[in-house]
Amino acid sequence: MPHSVINTGLTVEWKFHVRAEHLLHGTCPVPAAMADRAAPHEPLDVTFLRGRHRIRTLDEQKGVRLRTTGADPALTGLTWQSFVLPGTRVSVRWDTWRKLRFAFTPLDKPVVFGGSVVRYAYDPRIMTRELAAFDARVDRVEELVLIALRELGYLDEKGRALLPQEALLRNTADRAETERPPRKKIVAAIERLLTRRILTWERGSVNQAAMLHYPARPGETEVPLLCYAPVLRDAGREEIRETTSDDGYGMNAHRVAGHLMRIGHLGKEASPEAKASYREDHKRAGLAGPHELPRGFTYVREHERGL
Repeated sequence: MPHSVINTGLTVEWKFHVRAEHLLHGTCPVPAAMADRAAPHEPLDVTFLRGRHRIRTLDEQKGVRLRTTGADPALTGLTWQSFVLPGTRVSVRWDTWRKLRFAFTPLDKPVVFGGSVVRYAYDPRIMTRELAAFDARVDRVEELVLIALRELGYLDEKGRALLPQEALLRNTADRAETERPPRKKIVAAIERLLTRRILTWERGSVNQAAMLHYPARPGETEVPLLCYAPVLRDAGREEIRETTSDDGYGMNAHRVAGHLMRIGHLGKEASPEAKASYREDHKRAGLAGPHELPRGFTYVREHERGL
């Protein structure tokens, strides 16, 4: 969702983090300050820029339009470059004479985050969550384990995902789209991932109301949590060269994990159905923290998105 919105009268500026659905559908969220003033369906000119000290034009596009139908206004018709990953931070400025500027902040050095080369400022929590379904570098059962943990686990500010083993076993089996792997194969896959240090053990705690917390809280019963921590390292020269293409970002149909969506700033409240769905999914997954939907958010259940 747009944040840090600045309306000067002549321009509207905002920031947001790219999500998988934006890349898939060629969209960009916009704040009410723009949606209320811009003409729907009128073509807009877009310039993509990078730079912290030296500004460089990455791409220019025409024919982007504003869509005001549906729950949230958005720009449509964008072609995202291949270097833009879920979680990338973008700053947008709209001039009232129909020009849009998208700016990316380059990292001091490109890094490899969980196997993907990242060149621009990003949110590790979004990247962990939404790259999960596209990471197929391991065998099938190990992949299912990692996807379940990354999409359902409690996320900390570093993008680490944590979940009790029993909840991970249950959710891995439940989320298998075709044949369910036997429990012993899931356990064996977890052991292999632990041996290779792709997963580690951390300590959480549970209180008398059976609510899970991380980190462990004094006075509560400690419980072991399986932890996925995205590997973060500087990108090598070959990896940087392989990701310099400015081709459009293309993805096939994919699953979008259940996620929170901020609506409090719009003066809206979550529906009883969204609250019930969050409570049900949160309990079933065995996630850390309270089972009640946080104030100011609604909940979007897991669903399929695709072209």
